[in-house]
Amino acid sequence: MRTLSGLATARGLVSGPVFVYRDGGEIPIPEYKVPPGMEQSEIVRFKRAHLDTKRDLENLVSVLKERAGRQDVMVFECHLMILEDVILMDETEKHIIEDRLNAEAAVRKTADIARAKFERMNDPYFRERVRDLDDVERRLLKALTGFGYDPLKGLDAPAIIVADDLTPSETVQLPREFVLGFATDGGSTTSHVALLARAMGIPAVTGLGNVTEYVKPGERVLLDGTAGTVTIDPDEKTVKEFNALLKQQKAASEFALSGSPAGTLKDGGEILIYANIHPGLPIEGLKEHGARGVGLYRSEYLWLNLGTEPSEEEQFLAYSQAAKVSSSLSPVSTITIRVLDIGGDKVVRGISQKESNPFLGNRSIRYLLSSPETFRTQLRAILRASVYGRVRIMYPMVSCVEELLAAEKILNEVKSDLDAKNIPYDRDVAVGAMIEVPAAAVNADSLARHLDFFSIGTNDLVQYTMAADRGNDSVAYLYQPTNPAVIKLMRMAIEAAKRNSIEVSVCGESAADPVVGVLWGAMGVDQLSMSATYIPVMANLFSRLTRKDLDEYLKLVEDMCNTATGQEILDACTAWMAQKIPEFSEIAM
Repeated sequence: MRTLSGLATARGLVSGPVFVYRDGGEIPIPEYKVPPGMEQSEIVRFKRAHLDTKRDLENLVSVLKERAGRQDVMVFECHLMILEDVILMDETEKHIIEDRLNAEAAVRKTADIARAKFERMNDPYFRERVRDLDDVERRLLKALTGFGYDPLKGLDAPAIIVADDLTPSETVQLPREFVLGFATDGGSTTSHVALLARAMGIPAVTGLGNVTEYVKPGERVLLDGTAGTVTIDPDEKTVKEFNALLKQQKAASEFALSGSPAGTLKDGGEILIYANIHPGLPIEGLKEHGARGVGLYRSEYLWLNLGTEPSEEEQFLAYSQAAKVSSSLSPVSTITIRVLDIGGDKVVRGISQKESNPFLGNRSIRYLLSSPETFRTQLRAILRASVYGRVRIMYPMVSCVEELLAAEKILNEVKSDLDAKNIPYDRDVAVGAMIEVPAAAVNADSLARHLDFFSIGTNDLVQYTMAADRGNDSVAYLYQPTNPAVIKLMRMAIEAAKRNSIEVSVCGESAADPVVGVLWGAMGVDQLSMSATYIPVMANLFSRLTRKDLDEYLKLVEDMCNTATGQEILDACTAWMAQKIPEFSEIAM
C-alpha cells in the first residue's frame, strides 16, 4: 500500500479501478532544413494541415453543441481562435521561409516561443492556458505527421482516470459515465480538469508528481479529493475505513439535498447559498446541488476563452442563457454578473497593456472606465439580458466613490440609449460592488450610499491585506482568512452594509470553507456564493446550527481578535465546530 499527497482539487471520496490515460507520448517530429526553393511547398503542407485541424475542431464544436448541458464547446472555440491567430500563422511561415525549417519544426518553434510567454505569467489560470496551446500544437503536428493513437481504448467501465496531465481536448472527450475521479501528476486547482471536476461533482487530486509511475491499469485506488490523497493497493483495514467514510459522505449529501432549502438554519433563519459560475462550465445542474441563484457570474471568461473581445450579441446570448437558468432555481433567485475583471495577469490579446505593476494597475473597473466603449457594450448586453431573469450588475475592484460615480454616469447613458431605441430592460436592475481591496472596506459607508449590495471577494481581500500572493507557495502561510486584520475589514464592510440597508454577500473561495464560511454567516452576511458542488456541505452545516449558535461562534472570534494569531483563531473555530456538530469531520470531508 502506498499513499501519495497532492492538491485537494475537487472535494469528495471515491474508490475504484485505475484507467491509465496515455496520450501516446511525444509525437515524433522530423527537423531538417528545407532545400532552397522548396519553402513554398512546405508552406502548402502547413496550410493543408492547418485546414484539416480547423475542420476537426469545427466538427468537434458541432458535436458538442448537440449534446445537452455541455458548454465545453467554448474551450474549442478558443482553440479555433488560437489556431487562426494571424501572428502564430505568420510566425510559422516566417520560420519556414527565413530559417528554412520543415513545417513540423516550424510549428514547434512557434509554439515554444508562445509557451514561454504564458509560463512567465504569475497567474495560475494563465499558466494553465499553456495546455490550450499544447492542444492546438498537438493537433497540427498530428495532421502533419499522420501520428495516430487511441488513448481511450479499453475505457468501457467506470474508473478513476490517472494521467500525467490532461489537455482540454482530452478532458472533454472522456466518456463521463465512466469517470469516477481524476488523479494527475501535474495540473493545478485552476486546470481544465479541476474546473470540470468541481462543476460535475467528480472528486479530483492534481499535482501528485508521480502517481502514473506507481499505478497499474485495473489496480484499485482510494481517492480523497478533500484531503488531496490517493492510496494505491490499499490493505483491508484501510478499505474498511474508507468505505465507512463513503457511507457518511453519501448520507451527508442526501441529507443536504433532501432537506430544507440551502442555507436554512435549524431554527428557521436563512443565509442564502448561491453558485459561482462562468462561461465554459456546465450550469444546468445548479438546482440539483441546491443553489438558490447565481451569486457570481465571471463574465471575463468570455474574453479569456475567446482570446479577444466578444461582440455585444455574443455577450447577450451568454448572459441571457445564464439568466434563464438562474431564474428557474428558486423564488428568490438572482444572477449577479460581474463586469469585465481583466488585468493583472489576466491578459487578453489586443486589450491588455504592459505595466510595471499590473496587479496595482489599470485593471477591472479602472480598465473599463478608461475604455468606455467596451464598458458600454457590456452594459448594453447585460441590460438586454435582464428581461430573462433578475439580473444584478457588479463592479470589481472598486476602491473609491469617484469610480462608482463615473460608472453610474456610463450606465445611465446606456439606459438612455436603450430607451431611445425602445429596447426592453429591467429599469430597476440592482447595482453592486465587490469589496476586495482594503480601501473599499474602509470606505464601505461612503460606497454603500451609491449601491444596492456588496459582494466581498475574500480571495483578493486577504491577498491585498496580507500583501501575500495566494499563488506563491513561499508566502502561503500569510494567506489567512482568519487573520485578525482580515476579520476586522470584513466586519467593517458587513456593518456598513447593514447601516445602509443593503445586502452583503461573500463570493470568494472562503465562502465554501466549512469553518470560515460559517464564520461569515455568523458575522451577518445575507448570502454565500461558491462552486455548486460545495453547496450541499455548507447547507448541511447550517441546518445543524441556530442563530444563537452563530452568535456564540462570532463571540468566540471577536474575543480573540485583539490577542490571537490567525492560526490560533482558525484552530479555535475548528474545535468549536467539532464540538457543536459531532459529525463535523464527516460532513466537511
